[in-house]
Amino acid sequence: MTSRTVLVTGANGFLGQVAAAQFSRAGWTTYGLTRKESSFPDLYRNEVIPVLGSAADPSFVKHLPTIDVVVNTTDDYRDAARHFQHVTSLFKTVAATAKERGGNKPLVLFTSGCKDYGMGSRHGDPNLKPHTEEDPINPPQLVAERTKAALSVFDHAEEFDAVVFRPTTFYGRSGSLYSPFFTLAEQAAETPERVLTLATTPNSVLHGTHVDDVASAYVAVAQSPREAVAGQVFNVSNKMYETIGDIAAVVEKSYNIKVQYKEPSGEKKVDIVDITINFPQWVGSEKLRKTTGWTDTKKSFIDGFEIYRKAYEQAVVDEDRGVDKMRNSLAFARMSVEEQAAIIAERGK
Repeated sequence: MTSRTVLVTGANGFLGQVAAAQFSRAGWTTYGLTRKESSFPDLYRNEVIPVLGSAADPSFVKHLPTIDVVVNTTDDYRDAARHFQHVTSLFKTVAATAKERGGNKPLVLFTSGCKDYGMGSRHGDPNLKPHTEEDPINPPQLVAERTKAALSVFDHAEEFDAVVFRPTTFYGRSGSLYSPFFTLAEQAAETPERVLTLATTPNSVLHGTHVDDVASAYVAVAQSPREAVAGQVFNVSNKMYETIGDIAAVVEKSYNIKVQYKEPSGEKKVDIVDITINFPQWVGSEKLRKTTGWTDTKKSFIDGFEIYRKAYEQAVVDEDRGVDKMRNSLAFARMSVEEQAAIIAERGK
């Protein structure tokens, strides 16, 4: 029996690395696209075949066997339009190569996010309801280009089939956007007051999904009948959301600190903490569950807090690239609007 083949972009990233490993464990011949040879050892450990290159130059595709599925896990907020041009070119090249070889139309799994829907209500609000795939999109400016780009993958149905994923915020392993809970709690525990102040309210909704469960959703869709998934959008989320108050309670117990709240500053700047704790969303994933049989299996963030804390701390010891990236983002969030603008302008040169 011929093994199915998958190409995962951003295979050294937080989601990409886990997704590639999940496909490999499911029996797929898995290729991981990365720009750095230093990522090869981690890919090999997960029995993923490294491919050195980038979507900006898809000429490497001709050296691969025919690809059945492409999983796109990359993004670029600094130039989303150009990034999407590059990944679309990659999708088209994979499709054209498959056609030339007499293969089937490939399936593209494109990663967007639940923030495509915009903010929801807070816990206790009578208007609170889960976002579903039928809801209109209303993304914040930070992800608006990605939201638009994600939906445009459906414009190429003659060349490749596509599915758009809208996962909720990731947790687990090195922590992703949940890692500031650990970082800020550590810092608070080192002060005489032992107080962590969050610029939000305890009833703000935070709906997460463990990155392992997100990756397994990609495999579930890829292994489903094509006619059931092609052209569809799927939310990916835990069975139920948590609140900032829920999380604060376990943080206080774990670090022996006190969490207090204050009003958000309202500054128009890039702040990874603010967009995590002040962007309430309850996201439904019934469509994915009914279509593919997928379910989340990992503990929620609060139920598994202690092991997730240990995983994060080990990632710090290991000098994990994801931890460094999030700590840099946290430092950037603490800068003034003017300082951020100067750095963004310098990057654009």
